[in-house]
Amino acid sequence: MADEKFQVIVIGAGLAGSAAAYQLAKAGREVLLVDRGKGPGAKNMTGGRIYTYALKKLLGDEWQEAPLEREVTREMMMMMTPQTSVAIDSTFSSVNQQSYTVLRSKLDAWLAAKAEDAGAMMIPASTVDTFLMRDGKVCGVKIGDEELEADLVISAEGVNSLVAERSGIIKPLELKNIALGIKHIVQLPEAVINERFNTVSDVGTAMLCVGECTKGISGGAFLYTNKNSISLGMVVDSLSWKNAKLPVADIAEALKHHPSISRYIEGGEVIEYSAHLIPEGGISALPQLFADGVMIAGDAAGLVVNSGFTVRGMDYAILSGIAAAETANEAIDAGDYSRNMLKGYETRLQQSVLKDMHTFKNAHDYMAHTRQVFTTYPMLAADLMRNIYGVDGTPAKRVLGVARETVADKISYFDVFKDMVKGARSL
Repeated sequence: MADEKFQVIVIGAGLAGSAAAYQLAKAGREVLLVDRGKGPGAKNMTGGRIYTYALKKLLGDEWQEAPLEREVTREMMMMMTPQTSVAIDSTFSSVNQQSYTVLRSKLDAWLAAKAEDAGAMMIPASTVDTFLMRDGKVCGVKIGDEELEADLVISAEGVNSLVAERSGIIKPLELKNIALGIKHIVQLPEAVINERFNTVSDVGTAMLCVGECTKGISGGAFLYTNKNSISLGMVVDSLSWKNAKLPVADIAEALKHHPSISRYIEGGEVIEYSAHLIPEGGISALPQLFADGVMIAGDAAGLVVNSGFTVRGMDYAILSGIAAAETANEAIDAGDYSRNMLKGYETRLQQSVLKDMHTFKNAHDYMAHTRQVFTTYPMLAADLMRNIYGVDGTPAKRVLGVARETVADKISYFDVFKDMVKGARSL
């Protein structure tokens, strides 16, 4: 027999789980939030940028109390060779608080506390081993020797969702559908960050890089300015990394010393180092999102999109938590926790998250299999700009002629055209 019964048990106090618990507690439901970390956010890692519309949907005006770092008003995209780089640098006077840099250890703890304040019960440092099953239906969880019953379970345990996998609800992760992220947090005085990025306090920069930053492996690097630190890291496609046979830790370390990056973090102290799996398989790799008595949310459901220009995951996690809570409220009111009732969860996701994932359904394939994006094109961009600005006393050429000479013998025009068309259709 179970020791206690709840209306809903939520596994994982990340953004998806805490959003669901908060929404349910606000509706007066008996909800238990379980997390394996010593505290919410202790084991969570992300590049470091959140799009705030999802927080607004969850919290209303209270989202402005969230412990966010800097509002992103400057966007940089950099193509890197071993010694040089070419960057597109865009600065906006106002973006209406669309996105902020963030440290998950702070944000996750804050959002879980909001759920507790609303009435949710929180149990940290507790690992759910399996679902409690009865007649093929999920009806609670097992934590060690203890069994906790629930009418409904929301699994938001993260990308490596072992509980749902052990229960046979979802399949094991496939290497082709995941990426590996590595991040350093480099501490610097706020005034130094402001000076180096030509900005003021609370206003930040987001930088995405391709090329030498991953040694030609499919993927990219990122840099985000926090209040008194910089989040610097990289993401590599797991299959491409495996084939490249390069030590990923060495690549991440080399990134810190690239001349286009080192000037931003010079004199800083690395205060945190972390690594994390990222679901990047897209819409075609989504697991089963619901079954009798259970819904899967956030990274556990593979709700991440890398469009090449932005990486979306945290906002989708919050939206999935909201959708799961709304569906749970309907199920509780109806006293029906069957798969047929819970299909409303996927219907809600179709209106937002899954619509975006359909839009970028080919993005992962393009990024993972167009090697020139990470090797040839950064080199061509750097050579082209060097040739355009170079003056050596020889007769000058028009830009088109310089471009033709730069591309000649390095890649065919047909391949360039093919990659452009494929990219336009995918991204």
